[in-house]
Amino acid sequence: MSNKDKWTPKRICAILVIAFLIMIYLGTLIAAIFMPETGGRLFAICLFATVVVPIVAYIYIWIYTQATGKRTIASVPEIPGESEARKAKEERESLKDSVSEIPSETSEDTAKEDSVRS
Repeated sequence: MSNKDKWTPKRICAILVIAFLIMIYLGTLIAAIFMPETGGRLFAICLFATVVVPIVAYIYIWIYTQATGKRTIASVPEIPGESEARKAKEERESLKDSVSEIPSETSEDTAKEDSVRS
């Protein structure tokens, strides 16, 4: 399956938003023609939906990104070198954890060793 044929949640969401907005526009046009008294109110609803529906879709895509860990259009752009810095930091932290697990000698242990040596 090629990348062009893949139905991703992002693509499905975009198609649903476009279809919804087209239905609203057509519904508003038909209602304005046949019921002129409600045309103004429907136009206001149409304008509201034109702004709100894409924002809701963007939030949906962002939540999908957070839930799956995949990068999408709603992901925060990655700064060049950020992933390498993050990996280096994780390695340093894992080294610190492994070093802290090694028991260290106390002054009493070294004093006992010194007394045994003499």
